[in-house]
Parts: sequence; C-alpha cells; structure tokens
Amino acid sequence: MRRQLLLTALTSSLLLAGCASWFEGSTQFQPTPLAAIKPLQTLDVKWTLQQAAPAASFLPVYANGNVVTADVEGRIRSVDALSGRAQSDVSLKRALASGVAVAGDTVLVGTQDAKLLAVNRTSGKILWEQPLTSLMLEAPQIAGDIAVVRTNDARLTGFSLTDGKQQWSVVNVLPQLTVRNNGSMQSVGKEAVMVGQAGGRVDIVNPLTGNTIWQGAVATPRGATELERVTDVTSRPVFDGGQVCAVAYQGRVACFDARSGSLQWAREVSSSRGVAVDARNVYVTAEDGSIWAYDRQSGRNVWKNDDLKYRGVSGPAMIGRFVLVVDGEGYAHLLSNESGGIVGRNKIGTTGPVNQPVSLGSSALIQGQDGRLAMLNLG
Repeated sequence: MRRQLLLTALTSSLLLAGCASWFEGSTQFQPTPLAAIKPLQTLDVKWTLQQAAPAASFLPVYANGNVVTADVEGRIRSVDALSGRAQSDVSLKRALASGVAVAGDTVLVGTQDAKLLAVNRTSGKILWEQPLTSLMLEAPQIAGDIAVVRTNDARLTGFSLTDGKQQWSVVNVLPQLTVRNNGSMQSVGKEAVMVGQAGGRVDIVNPLTGNTIWQGAVATPRGATELERVTDVTSRPVFDGGQVCAVAYQGRVACFDARSGSLQWAREVSSSRGVAVDARNVYVTAEDGSIWAYDRQSGRNVWKNDDLKYRGVSGPAMIGRFVLVVDGEGYAHLLSNESGGIVGRNKIGTTGPVNQPVSLGSSALIQGQDGRLAMLNLG
C-alpha cells in the first residue's frame, strides 16, 4: 500500500522540531520577531469574507469580475470582486473535497464521496455528475472544452465540459512516500496543462489527449532513507514568456524552455509553497520562510530575505511590481522586487497557515485555512 505523508505533518517535523541533540534534547525554531519598517507602499484590505474553514486546496477563483469560492460543507458563493457583495450563494448539501474551477456559469467541484460535479453557480442545479476512481484533492483545470482532474491515486483524467463524458485517462506511478499534494496543476490556455508530480518532475500534458508533451526533472530524489528521497513538486508551476518554472520540496527551483522542455537552469532550494515570476526574476518561499529571488535568464541569486523565517510564510505572488507574502500571524508583507526589503505591511486577520495568494494585477486574493478570505489592493 502506498504511504502518503501529510504536508503539514512532514514540514512540521522537519522545520519546527529544530536541531536535535543527544545530550541537550531538541529545540524549536522561534518565529523571527517582526522588525519595524518604513512603509514605502500602502496595502489596503478592500473587503473580507468569512466562510467555513476550507482545506488547503480550496483556493478562490477570479472569473469575469467575480470571485467564486467553495467550502467543505458544500457552499458555493460568488461575490463581486470590487465590493465583496454577494452575487449568488448556493448550498449543495454535499461535503466537498476540493475547490472550484469556473467556466462561464458552470462550476466544477469534487465531493468527498469521489464524484465530479458540474453545477450552475447561480441556481445550484447539478448539470452532470461523474464518478471518480479516488478523491480529488485539488480543483480541476479547465483547458478549452476539457476539464482535467487529478485524483489521489495519481490518475489524470479529461472530461468534456459539455456532458461530463470521459475523454481520456492516464495513470502515473507514485514513489513509496509522497508529500500530500493539494494543488500543483495549472492550465495554459487550451494548449497545455502543467502538472507537478511526485518524484520532482513537471509534466506538460495535452488536454485533448492526455499525452505528455514533455517532462522536466525539477529535482532528483537522493538520500539514504525513503524520507530523505521525498522530493515532490507540490505547488503550481508558472508559465510566462516562453518559460516554465517550478520548485520541489527537498529539491530545487528550475526553469525550462516551454517549447522544447530543455532545462535552462536550476538552483538548490526546498519549497512546497510555490513560485512567482515577473519580467526579471523568479521568487520562491523556502520551507524555513526565507524568500529568494533568482534571475530568470541565468538563475543567479539576486537577493534573499530572512526577516520572516519560521513565521509560516505563504508562497509568493506578484501584486503590481511588489512581491506579496502572508505569514501565519495574519500579516501581509510587501517586498521590493529589486532589493527584497519589506516596504509595506498590513494585518489582515487570518489565523494560521495561508494558501499562496492569487495574483490579480494590482490586487490579490488571500485565503487562510481558517476560512477568512480577503481582497488586498495597492494603495
């Protein structure tokens, strides 16, 4: 039987246990105290919304001026992105296992009894329903007329958005140990779906056929024990300017040529929290909460920020020209993309871990695992 490690348990044991000593016992790493900053850029909380505490995969989705969310209790809400006012609010009365994908007025969700549902987001009417081979722990990715779904048994399946009919299905082989993956797929228009895989690999998949266009090794498993050899891509790869970049837990950050799949560069850093890019750099939040910037063309380290170490820092997202991260105490931090210095801060009220922010240009959506959703704007 495959054994799967919970991400929270694994990272807690490795990061929070601290340095163990045979004679002195173990110590915990204490969160770095926040130093006072000189604000150079304001960060405003535009609106907030409280809902049932979601699992890590329940990311909000921006669609045509609305923000669409779901929670584990089966509630699907659509709110106006500018004001936060409710546009629709329906209850499926079914427990959900993953967040939403949105195509027009249709919302796709996965249930805790392993079903894929297509739902009208205004009326709550179920348009079609398909059984899955296992639980779906991350939201589907929509590529044209196909919804690509990954289930917990490492199966990728393509379904027709129109009627839910299965178009193809591909099974991947899992290593003996894996980090629990709550979201490492990302569609690129109608042409491709980027899939972070266990074992440190990123696959570029044709959504019409399920065929692999190319595979790239972000990291290679290594070490004397099974635990040491765990190196999985558990966050979403990013595509920009003909380049695909991804990061692996206990591995590396790497960038590839999007057309050929050839490796452009790779650097050692461990992260399950995700990457962000702008025109110049790739940004990574490491497992210890340090934030790194690498030059997109060469992989050269541009800067590193250690001011937020051990504070439960989220993955990075771009908001305007700044890098946005949120810590486990509910503080949102703006970092300069040029120097890495903290140039803005606001307390947004989340408690505990926060998902990687969803970038919306000069705004960003933040969803804590306590259920609090906030829209942030640059002032």
